[in-house]
Amino acid sequence: MDLERWRVVGRDPVIFPEVVAVADALLDPVMTDLVWADSGGERPRPLPADGEFFRRLGERVGRPWLGPVVAVDYGNPLIVWMGTVVRLRRRPEGLVGPYARFDQNLWWVRQEHQPSTMAAGLRVLGREKKMPGSGTNWRAAVPAEQRFVITNLLGEVEEQLQQLGGAQVGTTAEVTKSLLEGLSRGADLLDQVLLRVMVAAVNAGVRMEEAARWARLSEEEAGEALGMHQGADEE
Repeated sequence: MDLERWRVVGRDPVIFPEVVAVADALLDPVMTDLVWADSGGERPRPLPADGEFFRRLGERVGRPWLGPVVAVDYGNPLIVWMGTVVRLRRRPEGLVGPYARFDQNLWWVRQEHQPSTMAAGLRVLGREKKMPGSGTNWRAAVPAEQRFVITNLLGEVEEQLQQLGGAQVGTTAEVTKSLLEGLSRGADLLDQVLLRVMVAAVNAGVRMEEAARWARLSEEEAGEALGMHQGADEE
């Protein structure tokens, strides 16, 4: 009956074959060529959701739905891998500074996407079970599904802004269109994150007036936004 425990125990044997299949496909140099082509090459553009790379990857691993799903999840490790492929093609010398080693490593995975060992996961789960409540521990008070959505949305915002960094090449109209569309999408994603964090906090027992103050909203604005968001979730 303990769903969280079974998630910890069952994660590795479930996902390991899938991870190996995807990694094997990514080792093919043809796949990096497809990423480069989809990115616009020397004329940067946002990676398209219907690009040739995503279509080919779905075919190779026998998951035709994989491309469309991953293409709109901007914070996931596959998107980060694609961004590194593009950066290394455009700047073979790489970056300088403390983050250079990450920027040049195709296989580096952010800490939040690095799975803990089964034992570590069970220890964390055990600690959280001992201190439930709204004011004690975020991970204990907010369900895993909500934390997962918030983390993914933050990753999407980060990836969206990273893509805009290389979009200032082309005519004035092309660059303006790319920047404004990217900034607009980033703003929409940030609004989604703000609302989901507020909903999670209020559901966990944080007073709405406090959440509104931290979000720089009036109580009326916060109450209306939360009501609309919760109503949409129920639908």
